[in-house]
Amino acid sequence: MDNQKRQPTLEEARNAIQEADAAMAVLFQKRMAAVRDVAAYKKAQGLPVFDPVQEQRVIARNMSHITDDDIRDYYLQFIKYTKELSKQYQENFMREK
Repeated sequence: MDNQKRQPTLEEARNAIQEADAAMAVLFQKRMAAVRDVAAYKKAQGLPVFDPVQEQRVIARNMSHITDDDIRDYYLQFIKYTKELSKQYQENFMREK
């Protein structure tokens, strides 16, 4: 018996992407709600949005979850961009509220 994994069809691969995107949208909303809570705390305590030590801690912790070396650099870009969006959201929240 052949132990090779069957190559998914284009439609199957696109469906897998769609499922991942839907899950990521839910998690993005959850993350940004937590970011809003962080911003509210920072505003109440007079803390700045950017904390370089925490930023590096988050990036390192998240990078440790990536086991596929082929996508490590892409994930690093993804998490850095996510952090940038989070900082923008915090800055807007702190200005408006």
